Amino acid sequence: MKNPNIMFTRSIPQMSKARLIRSVLALGVVALIMQVSLPRAQAYDLSSLNGSYADSFSAFHPISATGPGSGMLVSVSGYAAEYEAGLYTFNGAGGFTARAVFNFSGAGIFNASWSQNLTGTYTVNADGTGTLTFFEHRRHFVIGAGGKELKYIGTDPNTGILVSGSMVKQ
Repeated sequence: MKNPNIMFTRSIPQMSKARLIRSVLALGVVALIMQVSLPRAQAYDLSSLNGSYADSFSAFHPISATGPGSGMLVSVSGYAAEYEAGLYTFNGAGGFTARAVFNFSGAGIFNASWSQNLTGTYTVNADGTGTLTFFEHRRHFVIGAGGKELKYIGTDPNTGILVSGSMVKQ
């Protein structure tokens, strides 16, 4: 009875075996490099927002009682400008506090001393989208730059306020 290894040795010359081994090792190294360097989808959760974020938004708020909450479209002349700068601090568990300064159509600064705190809650979906809620206000956001920024729009059906802004982690 012949040894099966002898058949394999005789059918593949020594030079080809060395080349085969080098090729298999090279493919293994390439596969390892690709596995390590492939970007992976980041799963987000409440802890993705943790710490302080600088906020700035521009908005329009209705100046009549027949705003979006009434179910009627209102012309731009039915709104007044609103601006905000703030500091939001997220606790990583679904709650936040904020200090903000507002300007309503150039009529003066509200909370100029930064003394009033807002509190609210937030949700985060695995894809990085979520919602901030405080008082009757709601903002839908998306987390960007690996958790270093938020882009949001305001959706306030009760107040008719239209908001668009962003936050940057400090």
